Amino acid sequence: MTSTVPRRPARKAGVDLPVLGLGTWRTIDRAGPDRLAELLEATRTVGARLVDTAPVYSDAEPRLARLLREDPSFFVATKIWDTEPEAVEAVFAGQLAGYARSCVDLLQVHNLNGWQANLAWLERQKAAGRVRFTGVTYQFDHAFGMGGTRADLAHVIATDRVDFVQVNMNAAEPTLAEDILPAAAEAGIGVIVMRPFGEGALLAAPPPAAFLRELGCTSWSEALLRWVLAHPQVTTVLTATSRPEHFLANAAAARSGPLGPAEASAVADHARSVLGARSGR
Repeated sequence: MTSTVPRRPARKAGVDLPVLGLGTWRTIDRAGPDRLAELLEATRTVGARLVDTAPVYSDAEPRLARLLREDPSFFVATKIWDTEPEAVEAVFAGQLAGYARSCVDLLQVHNLNGWQANLAWLERQKAAGRVRFTGVTYQFDHAFGMGGTRADLAHVIATDRVDFVQVNMNAAEPTLAEDILPAAAEAGIGVIVMRPFGEGALLAAPPPAAFLRELGCTSWSEALLRWVLAHPQVTTVLTATSRPEHFLANAAAARSGPLGPAEASAVADHARSVLGARSGR
């Protein structure tokens, strides 16, 4: 039997979560029903029953919800994006109906869009028992008055408004580790990391096999995942895939544990060179 992945505590929420979760952006909406069922079975096999999705991910969430109706053991993290109260309520009611649940585990304000009003709404839903935990996600500063900024994220953490934050972080884009991760850890807020592979960009140019052997890794994806897990403030890292074999390989990487400081530094150096080469810098 395949061993389960480790778990880490989210102190404020009072729960332990698997260090690996399934992301669904631009992946499972393309998978056939059999492949999606196999993918969820892979997450069960390795004890990584955490999925993250959103109503704006094409048809990923409704397809996922139909399968999870039969399995309430999954920790479901989803999002709200709208800013009009009626639209927010309508979308959330549809999400609850889709999963056939009276309560969602984690509901996050997507990229901090309308975060002031939406966090107040989330707090009311938590008090009413419709949401277990609240959160916000942040990938980059939005323009045109939509979404929030890194300063907004720092304010949300400093004022202890949420149980979880979800951020974009990988070995080539580590800046959030400098201030956001320590601040979240101090507040006991759980941290979910998205895009550990830079949406695949970092996988385009793996280092030589000898380099990976020196790191104690069998693949570049393993090295990148273990770089994220080298940050003890991280609760869970999401990997978006529609292929069960890839998720099982990611689970094996997570079981290998975090990289040491020297190895993590070497991974960051190579990752930055990959992004630099792709951008022409």
